[in-house]
Amino acid sequence: MSTTILIPTDFKVSSLEPLKALLQFQSEDSINVLLVHGIYLSNSISDLLFFDQSDLKIEMAGKEYLTKLYELEKELGPKVSSIQVVFFSGFTQSSFEQFTETNKVDRIIIPYELSFDWSHKKSMDVIPFLQKSKIKKQLIAWDTNQYSNKNNQIIVTSLI
Repeated sequence: MSTTILIPTDFKVSSLEPLKALLQFQSEDSINVLLVHGIYLSNSISDLLFFDQSDLKIEMAGKEYLTKLYELEKELGPKVSSIQVVFFSGFTQSSFEQFTETNKVDRIIIPYELSFDWSHKKSMDVIPFLQKSKIKKQLIAWDTNQYSNKNNQIIVTSLI
């Protein structure tokens, strides 16, 4: 049975580091990865009727991020069943719990010391929702020293 893991993203290439770090310690056969980004939806009925997630992904993520994500998915091969970018648009913790239940999330990854950029006009910080969730959480930190040997980088993981 595959495990579904939720990882926050701000559509910067650096926000893919937790996924790379996680897979070094993966014990499951294969995992489904949900890269979640919080958004504020418009109150306009016409905007909601014509809302298209794929257009928003392209607008917010950009070509560089989506290309890197595609390359990463190919590189990881059988370790990852799927990688999906999903949007959360709720305002309450209960709406977040419903979101995780609907997406069958088994574990939440919280990156340690990764500063997210929520500067897009539609972006919303999802970290508080992740931290308050009742789902099992895993904290991941990694060595970001540019002088470190790639084979010698330190990655720390712990359940919280």
